[in-house]
Amino acid sequence: MTETIKVLIDDIDPNRGILGNITKTNHTDFALRSIFPSRSTTNIEYIASGALKYINRDKLDKYVYPIVIHNLTYINFMFSIGDSDYDIIGLLPRQVKKQYFKNKVVILIIILEPLGGNNSAIDIMSFVKMIESNPRYNNMLFLTLHYIDSPNFLFINILQDLMQDWGPLDGESIRYDRLENYDNRRFCCFLMNHAETEERDWLLKFFISNDLINKGFISATNDKLFFNHLDIVDTLNKSAINIIPEGNFERKLDHFMSEKVYRCFINKKPFVYLGQHQSLKYMRSLGYKTFSPIINEDYDEMENDKLRFIEVCRQIKILANKPIEEFKNDMRKLEEICEHNYKLFVSTQNAAIPKLISRLTE
Repeated sequence: MTETIKVLIDDIDPNRGILGNITKTNHTDFALRSIFPSRSTTNIEYIASGALKYINRDKLDKYVYPIVIHNLTYINFMFSIGDSDYDIIGLLPRQVKKQYFKNKVVILIIILEPLGGNNSAIDIMSFVKMIESNPRYNNMLFLTLHYIDSPNFLFINILQDLMQDWGPLDGESIRYDRLENYDNRRFCCFLMNHAETEERDWLLKFFISNDLINKGFISATNDKLFFNHLDIVDTLNKSAINIIPEGNFERKLDHFMSEKVYRCFINKKPFVYLGQHQSLKYMRSLGYKTFSPIINEDYDEMENDKLRFIEVCRQIKILANKPIEEFKNDMRKLEEICEHNYKLFVSTQNAAIPKLISRLTE
């Protein structure tokens, strides 16, 4: 039987399409359709939130009111410890608010940035306790990048839209190099956003100074030494290992995983992780396996960011310069680990989606 998710939208523009509730992001439709992929058992039906007042009360089903949050700057001001008309519920349209308190509307908050950590006013556990302890938020469900044990929080891959492609923000005019004219290489590294963080620029300089450019597929914006736009799946298929430059390198608290890691799981690809201290330890705590001893992962225990960066680069250089038969043999030894990670990721997702649908519709 097909389950219909009835989604309330405040503003459905005839030209611009669905505009996000409260935050007005244009990412709402894409985020929902990536969370609920096209399948015979799920259908998304968009309804103007203002139409609630015209629907017969006896036929009023349960509705979902999604709010997509990209920026965490104001999130602490959107929620309150006690009863208040100045929190996020106070921003709801009158009819949505009325039905929310009648248990007819679930507010689904999709947070696309990691909570907590460096330079953040958000302490995850304090935030979770505040939500759990306030009856106003009983019918509110958060989807985050973190695994949080709470009835108000559910983990599901909310970055599914970035798994196989770069998402809708790049526009349809960009042509991605599918590498048809290239032989397989030892590694790949997606560094289109290298200017965002210092360590990513360091990584580009490392590839250049160690003459590794032709041993891997490396993307970097407007640089003739590298590829400009690489197709993710084709690039992973033509590479033995992925170098992941995560955006959490200097982060000190609250581990999470992003689509960069999930891409490797779903494409059965081993990886070297340039990211937060003890990130690999965190992945293992969730049941995933990493790639020691074939890859020396001592770098994960190095708290000093610069030393960890140096050790990651040393491991990349070792992998890139191994005799080819030894390298191929090592990669074959990692296939079982990659298969385990793939199966765990798929089973986790398959278990989470029905749970989410049940929460939103029952």
